[in-house]
Amino acid sequence: MARDDFPSAVKTALRMRAALICSNPECRKQTVAPSESDDDKFVCIGKAAHISAAAGGGPRYETGMSSEERSSISNAIYLCSGCADLIDKNNGQDFSTATLRQWKADHEQWIASNLNKRSEGVGGDGGSGTIFGNRGTVIGGKGGRGGMAGVGGKGGSGFIQGDDGLIIGGDGGSCGTADGRGGRGAKGPTERLGFDTSRWGYGRGGSGTNHPEYDRRIRLLAQFRSEYLVRFPTDAPYIEAGADAVPVDWINQRLAESQESWRIELREGLYVLPPLL
Repeated sequence: MARDDFPSAVKTALRMRAALICSNPECRKQTVAPSESDDDKFVCIGKAAHISAAAGGGPRYETGMSSEERSSISNAIYLCSGCADLIDKNNGQDFSTATLRQWKADHEQWIASNLNKRSEGVGGDGGSGTIFGNRGTVIGGKGGRGGMAGVGGKGGSGFIQGDDGLIIGGDGGSCGTADGRGGRGAKGPTERLGFDTSRWGYGRGGSGTNHPEYDRRIRLLAQFRSEYLVRFPTDAPYIEAGADAVPVDWINQRLAESQESWRIELREGLYVLPPLL
C-alpha cells in the first residue's frame, strides 16, 4: 500500500511552528545543532511524525481519512527521533491520536507565548465597575506592580443595576520577584482612602505563591531572629515593636555558621534577600 508522506513544504512549516523543539511535553529537546566536523553544516534529529499512520496497518491508522488529510500538516507532529520512535511502539497503542494532537496544540501555544516574552513582569490591571442607576459610586482598584517575570492577577470588578450602588474595585496583584517571593498583595482602596481598619481587607490583592527555597530562607531568618531575642533580651521590646531590626551582622554570621552560601542586606529598614540562582 502506498504511503501518504508529507510534502517538503509541510515538513518545513511544521518544524518552524515547533521552533525545532520536540513537541512531547516531557521531552522538549532541541533537535538541531551545529556540525562539529563542518562549519557549513548542522545536525538535526527532528522528524515530522504522522499522528495517524501514513499507510494501512500503521500506528493509529484511520480508514476514514483521505490521502490529502493524511499528508497534511494537521496530521503531523514534530518530534525528536527518540520520541518519534516511542509513540509508534506497540503499534501506537500507548499514544492516542487525541494525546498527540493535544501535545501539538499545547506545544505551539507554548512556543507562541515565549516568542515575545517580556524580560520583566507586568502587574495586573486594577478592577473597575459598571453601575446602571442613579447616585452610584465606583472606586477603581490600582494596577499591580511589575516584577521579574509573569503577569500579576487582575483586580476584581463589579456590576450593579439599581440606585445608590457602590463598587470598590480590587487592586491588581504584583509579579513575583527575583529572590523567590511571590507577587505581593496590593493595598485595597479602603486602605488607600483611609477607611476604618476593620474594612481594610476589602479590595486587597492576593499574594502569589513563593518559591519553596524562599520559604526555607524565611524560616531560617525567623529562627535566627528568635535566637537573637533570647541572647539579647533587652533589645527584644524594640525589635518586636518594629522599631529596630535584628542586626544584619548577626543574621549573616549565623548564615555562615549554618554553611549557607547566601547573605542578606538591610535596605530602608527591610531585609533584602539575594536572587535565587
